[in-house]
Amino acid sequence: MLQAIISDIHSNVPALTAVLKDIEQHKPDYIVCLGDTVGYGPQPKEALQMVRQNCKVILMGNHEHAVLNGAENFTPLAQMAIEWTAGQLRDPEILSFLSSLKPSEKIGDNMYVHGSLRDPIIDYVREADSPWMFHRLLQTLQDEFEGINLCFVGHNHRAFLGTGVGYIFPHDDGDNPQTKFRVEGQKAYVSVGSVGQPRDGDSRSSYILYDGNSVEYHRVKYDADKTASMIREVGLPEFLADRLIYGE
Repeated sequence: MLQAIISDIHSNVPALTAVLKDIEQHKPDYIVCLGDTVGYGPQPKEALQMVRQNCKVILMGNHEHAVLNGAENFTPLAQMAIEWTAGQLRDPEILSFLSSLKPSEKIGDNMYVHGSLRDPIIDYVREADSPWMFHRLLQTLQDEFEGINLCFVGHNHRAFLGTGVGYIFPHDDGDNPQTKFRVEGQKAYVSVGSVGQPRDGDSRSSYILYDGNSVEYHRVKYDADKTASMIREVGLPEFLADRLIYGE
């Protein structure tokens, strides 16, 4: 079974459109969305509709949770964006759908979450964490979740593979590109990156393909200027537009 796994679309329809078009070429059996379909961007209703039409599994991210419950622990910019987004999603049917989303999904020997196994909605898996902190994350995977091999995560907006030997960063430039990694039998966190707001210095959207043995990272160029213009037009903070151009 071939899965395409996406995350953190953040109401960026041009990015999602480009990613779905790219995914279609690989003909996966189904698509998993790890949450944060909404937030930050200018088209939350349209993004939700596209995800519902195309994804078999859709998880709750911290932005969906904040739309339903408030964004008290968000940064001021994120709070402003959530308040605007919540105003666009007042339809009772949409709110009912958001309320129905689960924070995690187990498929075979793998777990799918937005954040981490310790807290599927809020917690982060960050490659910037110290080796000791990441060791604790792997220990959680090993000790508290027996029978779980891989944990697919979003939330941090960065593409990397976290294993017992450290962090591995995919890249598709230079003479020796490395985008595909064998993960069969490993305990690892697979961070899929972001469709709609990458923050790893690469403005292209990120998603992965998983075939049961390997994960393959894909980057897709989209019209970030178009999304940035729409962000400005609806009155969201300028910073949310600018960061799309630089992938930060």
